[in-house]
Amino acid sequence: MQPTIRPVSAFTPQHYDLLLLADPSLKSIASYLSRSTAFEMVADQRLIGLVVVRPLTNQTAEIMNLAITPKFQQQHFASRLLGFVIEHAPKTGIQKLRIVTGSTSFTQLYLYQKLGFRCVKVLTDHFVNSAYYSEPIYENNLRLRDAIVLERDFLSD
Repeated sequence: MQPTIRPVSAFTPQHYDLLLLADPSLKSIASYLSRSTAFEMVADQRLIGLVVVRPLTNQTAEIMNLAITPKFQQQHFASRLLGFVIEHAPKTGIQKLRIVTGSTSFTQLYLYQKLGFRCVKVLTDHFVNSAYYSEPIYENNLRLRDAIVLERDFLSD
């Protein structure tokens, strides 16, 4: 199976199912989706994954959402999607990529650091914000409270 990565032309319920895997708040997703560019990974007409990138400045962009369909997880598709963004961002003038993830997201933290992202900040109680997250989030049997900000600076690579 050789997947294709292409821009998302219109969001379907299947896209939203994926978005909610990485961000359980529709309110949070709505706050960034319209100002972002999304790419989908498709193989045999099946949606495998999705990545959403939002420009913060002319030179910095944030990966807002990265999700893989559960059936296709643990098969390196997230690495390929993230690699696509890393490869193409500098070609568009982006000098720094940022990604924010949960402090209990051990698999994601490993992947991001493996691909050159460095921890730069902790956002204390980020996921306790009741404006976005009405219920507590548990991941890896831990209550998720804090977010970790990671960045990859292409100028220092």
